[in-house]
Amino acid sequence: MGMKFNEFIVLLCLVYLLKEDPTAVHAKSRMGMPSLEATFETLVAAFVFLDKNKDGYVSKGEMVQAINETTSGERSSGRIAMKRFEEMDWDKNGMVNFKEFLFAFTRWVGIDEMEDEDGEEKV
Repeated sequence: MGMKFNEFIVLLCLVYLLKEDPTAVHAKSRMGMPSLEATFETLVAAFVFLDKNKDGYVSKGEMVQAINETTSGERSSGRIAMKRFEEMDWDKNGMVNFKEFLFAFTRWVGIDEMEDEDGEEKV
């Protein structure tokens, strides 16, 4: 059993986050990090935007607050926030960590569709 593609994306993002760590520099240069840097910056910025109290987790309240900041007077914004939160909260503990956020993101953009029905990555 190998690593799923969305797990690989999480691993790449973690290496990026550790870029200041001298042990990660070699791994970073080998995976073509400059081409991925903008994507990871966007992912990190999105999570930081959602994590209003900067504790490393996104709560339902923080999600609603973030959605309300980006929508102006739309009635459905609360429902949208709750639906997105439920999609992110994989362990159903009421908090979303960065790993859950990344997994949900890969699902939203269709990365899971790159795997066949046996769970193996399509080549």
